[in-house]
Amino acid sequence: MRLVKKRINSAVIGLGVGELHAKNLHRDRRTNLILVCDKNPKKNILLKKKYTNCKFTKNPNTIFNNPLIDLVCIASYDNYHYKHIMNSINSKKNFFIEKPFCLTETELKKIFFKLKKNKNIQFSSNLVLRNSPQFLELKKNILKNIMGKIYHIEGNYNYGRMTKITNGWRGKIPFYSVTLGGGLHLIDLILWLTGQRVEKVISIGNKLSTFKTKFKYNDNVVALLKFTNGMTAKVNSNFSCVTPHHHSLEVFGTHKTFIQKYKKFYYFKNRSDSNPSEKLVNYPKKMKGAILSSFINSLYNCKMEPIVKKQEILNAMSVSLAIERSISSRIWEKVNYYNL
Repeated sequence: MRLVKKRINSAVIGLGVGELHAKNLHRDRRTNLILVCDKNPKKNILLKKKYTNCKFTKNPNTIFNNPLIDLVCIASYDNYHYKHIMNSINSKKNFFIEKPFCLTETELKKIFFKLKKNKNIQFSSNLVLRNSPQFLELKKNILKNIMGKIYHIEGNYNYGRMTKITNGWRGKIPFYSVTLGGGLHLIDLILWLTGQRVEKVISIGNKLSTFKTKFKYNDNVVALLKFTNGMTAKVNSNFSCVTPHHHSLEVFGTHKTFIQKYKKFYYFKNRSDSNPSEKLVNYPKKMKGAILSSFINSLYNCKMEPIVKKQEILNAMSVSLAIERSISSRIWEKVNYYNL
């Protein structure tokens, strides 16, 4: 639903990552933050001191039943995303959601058909990596053919926060996927950088690191991706690694190679370039609010597109869910796309 009013009435569900959304919405002159929801009353009490003009609730339905709200930022636990998306659509509210969109192919199908019937509903997702300066530069180099033809990419989502899956909510919900909960960022990044379509995937996983813990799911998943143009990729969602949280990416082109490892990135310009010029990885704080800000821009002006578009979200989800299916089937799985 495109908006023409002076300010957008907004609400936030979940005060983990959602607290940053609440902060940005409260600061943004284009929005009125009027409702915030979290199950934990202590979080509500703490934030009441910061946002005196905002109401707080423990019940998400308070948001969906409020006809004044135009935009819902969904930052609840992963297993609630499907329900909160469907409630947003049913109540004719635009939504901005943390990844993943949902947890199963059945849920994605139902959301897709609901969106097909409600084309005025606008949505985006907080896939922040593509807005990092080094990746924006890499995207330009790919478009200008400076990299040559991209033939292989390897990405690693090294979570490095094992206690969050062994002791936190991720290990307590009915199902948690490290691909959907983390690797999805790199899958989206690879799709966005190349503009190519994944044809099929095959994947394996293990939980050797968390074997003696209460975490019931794979903490490490490796997937191979085959693209329709012949390109290949490997994506590793490694949640139990003994490292700080970081992302690594290797992009191999016929003219140049881009490599990001931990805090540095560089380009190999030729096969004898043994001393490439290194630069520090930069994830500026403003980057984290830019995706939401661009979505708000698009609500005001239909000619302005958000940084993360509708179809891109569905495509990254389709690839991620095929990876999940392959873990179970142990064979190559075709990616099922849902085109709006």
